[in-house]
Amino acid sequence: MDWLNKYPERFVRECAELDKLSREVDWLTISWAILPDSLALEVQIDMVVHGRVYEARMGYPAIFPNAPLYIRPRDPSERWSNHQFGTGGSLCLQWRADNWHPEITGADIIRSAYELLHTENTPVEPGVVPSVHALTEGQSSRNIYFRSIVTKDALSIIEKLEPQSKVELKLNSLFGEGGQVDFITSFKAADDSTYVVNDIPVGITGFSSLFNIDGKGWLLKSDAFDSVDEISSVEDLLRVIAEAGLDNSDIAVINETTQKYEKRTIVLYGNKTGQVNQFAIVSYSESPLKQFKVILPPPADEMRLPPDHQNLTGLKVGIVGLGSMGSKIAISLARSGIRKFVIVDDDFLKLENLVRHDLSWAEVGLHKVDAIKRALNLISPNLEIEALNHRVAGQEPPIKAANALQTLSQCDLLIDATANPEVFLHIAAIAHAHKIPMCWGEVYAGGYGGLIARARPDIDPNPIAVRDSFYTYLSELPPAPFKQAHGYDVQADAETPAIAYDSNVSLIAMSLTSLIIDTLLQVKPSEYPVPVYLIGMKKEWIFTQPFDTRPIAIQGEGWKDVAEPSSDASLAAVKLLLDKLSESSSAKPDSNS
Repeated sequence: MDWLNKYPERFVRECAELDKLSREVDWLTISWAILPDSLALEVQIDMVVHGRVYEARMGYPAIFPNAPLYIRPRDPSERWSNHQFGTGGSLCLQWRADNWHPEITGADIIRSAYELLHTENTPVEPGVVPSVHALTEGQSSRNIYFRSIVTKDALSIIEKLEPQSKVELKLNSLFGEGGQVDFITSFKAADDSTYVVNDIPVGITGFSSLFNIDGKGWLLKSDAFDSVDEISSVEDLLRVIAEAGLDNSDIAVINETTQKYEKRTIVLYGNKTGQVNQFAIVSYSESPLKQFKVILPPPADEMRLPPDHQNLTGLKVGIVGLGSMGSKIAISLARSGIRKFVIVDDDFLKLENLVRHDLSWAEVGLHKVDAIKRALNLISPNLEIEALNHRVAGQEPPIKAANALQTLSQCDLLIDATANPEVFLHIAAIAHAHKIPMCWGEVYAGGYGGLIARARPDIDPNPIAVRDSFYTYLSELPPAPFKQAHGYDVQADAETPAIAYDSNVSLIAMSLTSLIIDTLLQVKPSEYPVPVYLIGMKKEWIFTQPFDTRPIAIQGEGWKDVAEPSSDASLAAVKLLLDKLSESSSAKPDSNS
């Protein structure tokens, strides 16, 4: 009754309009009621349409007149119209959520309901009331528990199978609160040829944090499946398969012990139309046949990424530091097309990390490299990830430290996401020695701003020169109100943790990701004409407003070329090595003495 207290004049108008309508027509009886449980105001309606009494209720939502009224059967088991949201649901009338106007009254809604029922339920020749709106695919799928994802590669394999064929298939099923989702992962033909679906992430097909169950069944392909009548039982399914001329003897198998159906998934594919129907035969239900909503891949010409993202797939990116900044960058790069990663971190995910980290409670207690690897493998297929549980510039065995840096030296771009000066020096040295582009960034504690930076071989100064030039620039500015956010080397009990919102870190991380992609693609001319950008998130320090961006031109020493050794020097080194090996061999004691 909130709306009545707020708009008493509107209540008076509603009463007047309803009374007027009931006097004008002979098919309507109304009475007001207050629902005891919610104290909501409701109108009980009896409408006589073609001799039948439709007992309905018209509800006034608490925020009326800013939300639509609804009319539905008083008996929740009744369905009156094709324009009704399910059995017992509201009628879909001329005025709805998508075209509602506050001036519409209850009398208008009742007239609309009467016209709908009068047209659709004409005894001799029922009329058709055309739909004036359409549900999205998501809306129409709300009550569908069983769903199936058919990827482009799976569809490509199916299309290449023989026109009249039956092949064994394997699936992986994921279970969640919203339903069961199946992924077809491989096919096995009669000649034992196996076709593996390659565009599904290994996080789906392998071990992961998700509740994942393997399944099996059959895919049947025939022209007869181009148009399939309604299949509501196992018997219907067997009949349709038999009529297509395909073997159905092992489709519905009864377990000798339980005397119930063994679980099978059956996919029917129409040759000409490409229509896909999927069913599951289960043992736990009185209605053992379940039909899936099949979700097909988008058209080949539907692109969600710029065309040049394909150039990223062959490049390898090294990310050192998988905290709040590094985790967001890694996930975004995988979505952008990067398929090869080297990820480096020594820490595990703690509860206090969750305020800004891209991972969740499901990964707390796991080392970040393992958890990020798992997260990446749930985003994209065919990833190559080298996960190094290692602390750059930390106390590690020398061989392990050397191997980690050697692995990073084989990347096409290096990212320092630690905000740790010692780590920066190590990564910068590798980048400089091997002429690898390097990007880095940090968020200033307090979340008022941050920076993104890069150094490209033979285009920008070398990484250390970029950093030193930037510090020179800072020395000429007023002192910053806050220091940089702590790097990953700061112990939790040593200093007060850095304060910043996840949105602050996300803004800098995504800005840095854009800079990384520009660098990897070698965009010409680059969208980022200078190596360093200070990005403000509020009016503070040198920033005059949110999103105030300060490009910083950098001067400094370039990238040194490693001189190719002369042939004489190489020969001299080889000769010396042979001499040393000969001396070592001569110095060994005789094992027979």
